[in-house]
Amino acid sequence: MRRLLLTVGMLLMGMALVGGAAVSLVGTSLLPLDQEVGTHASAAGAVLGIGLMAAAVNPAGNVGWVRAGILYGFVVLAFEAGSYYLWRAPFHVGPVFFGLAFSLLLIATYPQRKDLVPSTSKAAPPAIKTPTPTSSKAEPAEEEKD
Repeated sequence: MRRLLLTVGMLLMGMALVGGAAVSLVGTSLLPLDQEVGTHASAAGAVLGIGLMAAAVNPAGNVGWVRAGILYGFVVLAFEAGSYYLWRAPFHVGPVFFGLAFSLLLIATYPQRKDLVPSTSKAAPPAIKTPTPTSSKAEPAEEEKD
């Protein structure tokens, strides 16, 4: 059940991000999706949305996209707070609620939560072995006998 909820959550988050990004291409004639649904219209939002939808097929195998989805919620909170305090722009609750809700959903439903935090141990990269050229001489082609 958690796996299904994780997949559905990633798909919904991805679709909403792509929809919010589409506003920048279409304009505001449809709806102000970026302010009402809770996404900011941008190409980065579209890339994140497409990546999340693709990763929803196998979230455990695409932990980087899950991490990016989680990070989105905290980044949008910082963006809205910074815009409000620095430029006195209106604070939009929709993007903050959307971002944090889906970030928490991804954290709560991810099967291996310990994998969400990258390990701090730095392993040495494996040595690269270059193959040595073989010194085999080309054999002469066999002549056809009539």
